[in-house]
Amino acid sequence: MSRIALVGVPRAAGLSDAIAEALRGLGLDCVRHDVSRMDEIADLSGVEILLSTGVPCRAADMDRMPGLRAIVSPVLGYDWIDAGEASRRGIAVCNTEVAENREGMAEATIMLLLALLYRLHETEALLRTNATGDPLRRHILKGRTVGIIGYGGITRAVIARLAAWGCHFLVHSRSAAEPLPYVTFVPLDDLLERSNAILVLTSLNPSTRHMLGRAQFAKIRPGTLLVNTARGAIIDEAALVEALKSGQLGAAAIDVFETEPCPPDHPLRDLPNVILTPHAIGHNEEAQAAGPALTAQVLKTLAEGGLPESCKNRDAVGK
Repeated sequence: MSRIALVGVPRAAGLSDAIAEALRGLGLDCVRHDVSRMDEIADLSGVEILLSTGVPCRAADMDRMPGLRAIVSPVLGYDWIDAGEASRRGIAVCNTEVAENREGMAEATIMLLLALLYRLHETEALLRTNATGDPLRRHILKGRTVGIIGYGGITRAVIARLAAWGCHFLVHSRSAAEPLPYVTFVPLDDLLERSNAILVLTSLNPSTRHMLGRAQFAKIRPGTLLVNTARGAIIDEAALVEALKSGQLGAAAIDVFETEPCPPDHPLRDLPNVILTPHAIGHNEEAQAAGPALTAQVLKTLAEGGLPESCKNRDAVGK
């Protein structure tokens, strides 16, 4: 069997433990490294299958693994892996697509959108502060135009749940499909100009980094709502703060940040029209329970010479 290395940031040690145990149950051995950087590991020369949990894997790291055939993320995201470089080398890049993860992220994204529409924080504060009066500024979601950036599994789950709410969806994606009766695929500028609310649900890569900045926020309708549960660097945070302060963005719910954890002095923390959560809002016990076993199956498939369905660069493998 191939040599498997589990490399994870220290805070993910519990996940690594569970995956290692699941691998043993399948009769597979692995080497564990709890590190923050690949260069903390003295010898990687024998690694053929690398599981990386939040530890960046770049070209220089791949150079140290001449027999590397596959890199696996145990979660949906894998932006810490240089997928382009892996593809150029014919190395498979895979993730673990647990259904409960997608469903949790979809539900959490909808929850945050509703919390913004119904001004949950402000409404709760009325009671906590014994405030008199209630300026009625809450809104229903039904009938609104929701713009979604990205068309992966989470977007599809969001649309499936909100289709009955009478929403119309504008979707911007490089992999646009045939439009559904309530979904229209549009260029980004059209989405920005026409949406009442914008959901960021795309992956982070060179083409999406800072894809929402000052020029893009200038195109949106004043008062538009924004939810980002994807990756922080998709949005220029300085421009985001400006748009929120000016009212160009009415409010935002942000679960992800360019620097994580969100720095204590980050200006977003001082804004009253923002909901902030620590890159954990969609995480759930159901996904945590299902993930390690599925990750172990992905590793087993690779160790036996196969290619799992979750391979993200299938066309590049074996070149």
